[in-house]
Formats: sequence, structure tokens, C-alpha cells
Amino acid sequence: MLHRRLAELEKKGKPIRVGLIGAGRMGLGVLHQITRTKGMRIAAVADCQASRAAEAAQSNLSSRGAVLATDNLAEATRVVESGGAVATSDSRMVCRLPLDVVIEATGIPDSGAQVALEAIEQKKHIVTLNVEADAVIGPILSHLANRAGVVYTVTAGDEPGVLGGMYEWAVSIGLQVVVAGKGCMRPIDWNANPDSVAAEAKRLGINPKMLASFRDGSKHNVEVCVVANGTGLVPDVRGTHARPLALDEIPRVLCPKKDGGILDQSGVVEIAPPVLDAEGRPDMARSVTPGVYLVVTTDHPQIHADFKYLLVGDGPYYLLHRPFHLCAMETPNSIARAAIYGDATLNAPGGPVAEVIAIAKRDLKPGEILTGSGGAEITGQIEKHAICRKENLLPLGLAYGVKLKRAVPKGTPLVLDDVALDESLAIQKLWRLQQKTFPI
Repeated sequence: MLHRRLAELEKKGKPIRVGLIGAGRMGLGVLHQITRTKGMRIAAVADCQASRAAEAAQSNLSSRGAVLATDNLAEATRVVESGGAVATSDSRMVCRLPLDVVIEATGIPDSGAQVALEAIEQKKHIVTLNVEADAVIGPILSHLANRAGVVYTVTAGDEPGVLGGMYEWAVSIGLQVVVAGKGCMRPIDWNANPDSVAAEAKRLGINPKMLASFRDGSKHNVEVCVVANGTGLVPDVRGTHARPLALDEIPRVLCPKKDGGILDQSGVVEIAPPVLDAEGRPDMARSVTPGVYLVVTTDHPQIHADFKYLLVGDGPYYLLHRPFHLCAMETPNSIARAAIYGDATLNAPGGPVAEVIAIAKRDLKPGEILTGSGGAEITGQIEKHAICRKENLLPLGLAYGVKLKRAVPKGTPLVLDDVALDESLAIQKLWRLQQKTFPI
């Protein structure tokens, strides 16, 4: 069992050595949990703000040995080899240290691309919390990692990793997965922007653009896109149905039309915004959030009878609901699976199945700069990859800091020719390589 293997590593004094890129909220969550996990240790922390990396390392790692702030590879290597820890602003240097696993936790698409590629080239396992990058180039990163003999994976704890685990469990015992879906904490407003959510963001103490990326549906679409590419499930419609449903409604509504549901096909990803109470507030007791779910079925009458006997439901479709996900707290599980078993929590086994495309939130003018997920200009919606290729649609993850070349009306999907892409970016190069490696 995994915890026993970790205990053995701890006892032998040979813990899994981990480098952390990104010391924001998610990165710190990973750091805090690893310091309480046997058999692994954080040996390096990197952040674009050197002071933030140093503060994170000193506050959490100094009791376990020396902590040195440095961007010098030779110095950093000596510290790591002696059992200490390094704080740095150089993420590439972290990938070159004597480590076993690199964690990418910046949430910035191009940063995720750079770190993952460097880690793979340095023969390090890479565990990413950066679903923004994975939704764009996860398939090619998984392909390159396989060729290099290392693991590339998204993390356990975030909804894609949790859903991937549930899907694997269900299909491995012979169940048919009709839907894999995730909840939302708040209703979706496809036109939400940092200004419209500013008051709520201030009250919650979070970045307005980050909050807007959830409220406008972009983040949710990115996460189910990661699930689609890792499982082969597809969106039933562009952006998913995103219909507010109570838990008991899900298996009756999210099933094929021939059985009274709304789906044109079986085997899809979905988003479930919360239902509202009588006062118009999210009713969390009746909604999926903060969990994830599967809708499953079977073709055997005895298994249907067993589902009913076990009080799962009357069928023919059944809801399997995990009522929580613990985000960064579950990352050590992915680290251990990669380092000990060479196993991924969730990654793409082949070419892309889906992409998240950029759609104008308002009328856009030539010369405007797109700011990506949660910005004022565009939202993101999942679409089948074949349609994206056919229609030349612009991936959301490539729409960060790019300039519009022509006007785009509100509600219109952007195409590649609408923008001036920066071909020098790592994420752009990897996306081009992915298109070439996995032709339609």
C-alpha cells in the first residue's frame, strides 16, 4: 500500500525529493501538506517573486535543515544534496536540481508549459496543478513524458484528478459511464468580469480575475476539458449544458433523450451549477458543490437489482457522488504514485479529445489585448477537438496577452486569424507540435 511504501522511505532516510514552482495559495497548500507527509520532502521552492519563495521556504522548511535563497545551480545543488532546501526565483533551475518530482502550481499557461517541458527534459516527474496549461497542451506533454520515461500528470484533489479516479474505478469494474461532472459554488454568468465581481472578491479576499474565471464558466470548462482529454469523454454541446440540477435530478435529466433526459449521446462531461433556494441563494445541501459525480448504468438486470438493493437509486441511471475535493491537500498522493509506481493520476493517453475555445463577452475592437480566463474580453467554453480544428478556433489558453487584429462581435467564437499569436512562447510552440503530432 502507498502509505506503507512512504513509511519505508521515511525510515530509510530516502524521501521523495520535491521541487515546488509557485508559492501562491495553491502552492502553499501543497507545501503545508507535504511537510506533514512521511516519505517526501520539499527541497526547493520557486516563485517569480523571490521574496515570496524565501518566505514560504523559511516559514515551513527551516526546522528540517538549512534554507538558502539562491539562483546559483551549483550552490543550490549542494544544499539539496545535504538535505537542506532552496528558495529561488528561477523555476528552470529547480528542474535541474537533484529532485524526483516537480510540482507546477502557478496557474499561468505559459509558465506551466515552460516548467513541464524543462522537467521532462531533465527526466523529472511533473505533477501539475496548472489545468489552464493542461487543457491546451496536456496531450503533447503526456506524449513527451512517456518518451522520456517519466510521468506527467494533473494532481489528485482538484476536480479533474478526482473525476479521473472515479472514472477509472467505474470502468475498471465494468460500469458504463454516461456522465462525469463537477459542481460549481456559484451560478454561471458567461459575461462576468473582474469589475462585476470586484465587491464579492474583496469580501472573499481573492483575486477578482480569478473569481471571474469561475463565475464566467471558463475555469469549469477548463477542468472538464482536462477530464475529457484524460478519459475520452466529450462535451454533449458546446460549453456543456451547465444546467442547475439538484442531486436527485441529475440521473433523471443527465441521461440520453431516449430515456427522458437531455443528452444526445452517452459518455460526456458536464458542469452542474448550484440550484437556488427560495431566496435565490445557492442551496449547497441539494447541489453537487463542492464535489464531483458520475452518472453510470449497466446492461445487466441483476446489477440493476443490486444498485436498488444498495439504495443507490431506482435506475436505470445512477448517481455516484463524491461530496468533496481537497485541492492541493491531496497532491502528495499524486507525487507518491508518480515517484513510487510510475503511475499518473490523470493524463491524456493520446491526442486531444476536446479544447476550450475563446468566446467574446462583449463587442471586441481591433488592437484590444486579450487577458485570458476571467478577463473582461473573453470567456472559455469546451468544444470537441475535431470541430475546433475544422473551424480554426482559438484556444482559451493561447489568448493571454495577445492583440486582436480585427473586430469580433459579442458571443462569437474567436478564430486563430483574429489574433496576433506570439510564436516564441513555449505554450504556443508545444501547441503547434501537438497539432503536428496528432493530426485529424
